Amino acid sequence: MEDMDSILRFPWHVPFGELFLKLDPLNALFLAAVAVLVACSSVYGIGYMRQYKGRKPLYVHVFFYVLLAASFVTVLLANNAILFLCAWETMSISTYFLIVFNDERSAARKAGFLYFIVAHSGTFCLFLMFLLMAQVSGTMNFDVISNTKFSSGLSGIIFILALMGFGVKAGFLPGHFWLPHAHPEAPSHVSALLSGIAIKTGIYGICRVLYILGVLPVWCGYLVLFIGVIAGLMGVLYALGQHELKKLLAYHSIENIGIITIGLGLGLIGKSCNQPYVSVLGFSGALFHVINHALFKGLLFLDAGAVIQRTKTGEIDRLGGVAKIMPLVSVLFLVGALSICGIPLFNGFMSEFLIYLGLFNGLFCLSLNGVVSCVIAILALALMGALALACFTKVYGSVFLGIPRETFPPQERPSSKLMLAPMMILAGICIWIGIAPWTVAHFTFCGGEYLSRIPSSTDHFSYVMGSLPAVIMVLIIFIAVASFLAFMKYRVSRGTLVTGRATWNCGYPVDSPKFQYTSSSFASSIVEYFKSVLFFKRHGERIDGYFPRHMTMHSGVKDFFEDSVFRPMFAKAVHLSRAVDKKNILFTQMYLMYIFIFLIFLMLWKLRG
Repeated sequence: MEDMDSILRFPWHVPFGELFLKLDPLNALFLAAVAVLVACSSVYGIGYMRQYKGRKPLYVHVFFYVLLAASFVTVLLANNAILFLCAWETMSISTYFLIVFNDERSAARKAGFLYFIVAHSGTFCLFLMFLLMAQVSGTMNFDVISNTKFSSGLSGIIFILALMGFGVKAGFLPGHFWLPHAHPEAPSHVSALLSGIAIKTGIYGICRVLYILGVLPVWCGYLVLFIGVIAGLMGVLYALGQHELKKLLAYHSIENIGIITIGLGLGLIGKSCNQPYVSVLGFSGALFHVINHALFKGLLFLDAGAVIQRTKTGEIDRLGGVAKIMPLVSVLFLVGALSICGIPLFNGFMSEFLIYLGLFNGLFCLSLNGVVSCVIAILALALMGALALACFTKVYGSVFLGIPRETFPPQERPSSKLMLAPMMILAGICIWIGIAPWTVAHFTFCGGEYLSRIPSSTDHFSYVMGSLPAVIMVLIIFIAVASFLAFMKYRVSRGTLVTGRATWNCGYPVDSPKFQYTSSSFASSIVEYFKSVLFFKRHGERIDGYFPRHMTMHSGVKDFFEDSVFRPMFAKAVHLSRAVDKKNILFTQMYLMYIFIFLIFLMLWKLRG
């Protein structure tokens, strides 16, 4: 498929840089997701930020919000590495200031600092990657680099650097640990952009590198597939053990990034094994899930923000019965939950369906290693779906159903229509894509074919989508029949006197929220089954006996990579820096000497070239 013409290009007074913007079928898909979610989050933010009016300088927040949106667009359209890196750094800096909006909270400051460190660690890998590309191609423009032949070994090194640099932004394990800290602290419309768009820029960067490098060794596809399986399973398992609403949603972002990565891995395997149909299905399913995840995860974060603003808490075990005071928000959250769980007639099902279809086709046309990988991925996807369904059953039941566990504070002002309207729009799009997926799938197939570098054809799209209308029609008929039977039952029994009875409550005379499942008790059987993987910890004793004494028990899941790998590593780095500082060598003169030595090294390296 040929590239579209560049839309803007002129010289730029930056070494090796050029203001070169280009639109193609790959970045067009990401731009569509950016346009929809930024528009909805912006309108939502107007209503959401009213609570801070007169308390914080909102113009600073607006400035960095607009800067973040502009950097998204520039990152996606950039066709020059220097321009890309400038926009990438602008995106990281503006995201930092949006995360620390509530800077009076130490948790917000720590979350922003953690994101800042991780983001710049990834950027260092990207600098090395682009330098290697430029060393061989002699340019920083992507369209020229994509026509350059790289050796197999160099392609592998560039590919690994891309996974490391873009992976920390996308939330790949083990560089995912900034997500669960950043999302709960950022304003909810910012969380929607972080999950729906910011982490997708990491996926876009990987896709762009895959297109530039062309055909890669088959081990690259197996590696990406393996990363996706681990990220997806660990993300949903960690989500099951969370008790804070936005932190739980953050771990589900990691899960869905895993699903997208499985699709990319399948596409790479099919491309390396000369199986274009498998490749197109893998890449198309991944790109389709990029769009779907932006929609339903944006919806869920906006819903969560509305709940937190009304109840003044995001702790799941302090909520309950929210549907009685926020009925519309509860319905919209249910739409997002059904979408993220991949239930038919909602958009999440369609993208996962394409990935499943590609994996099943891989069973018949790939080598033994490919077949084993496809079997593992199929089982992992099925387990992810089951665990996601259990997790959101826990969330919806604990937050929206039952009896309130605490007395909610009185509502300061009625729910803003500016907050409700964007959520309704996103929910409507999720249902629309679920019922008529071919309206969007055609564009994702164009992106999949572009990424596969095969000639454009409608055969793949027609073959896959030909049977879907009949399947969807059967599901709609089933729902219509069930609704009709329920309506007839209501009409027949309308005149019947129904006597209400209290729910059996083990002999206790009154209803109490203490009899309800908490989020931890609901998921305890699953979490304990995987406790060796999740490092599940229980503090206190189990309640035992018919007349137990007063006791307390607390259980939780610890992120192994954060607590056992990165926190000790950061602690050692801090200790080392303080030890160096005690040696009194970090004077200004020493910094200047280091810079001078580095400049001499660059001059010698340039003369050698």
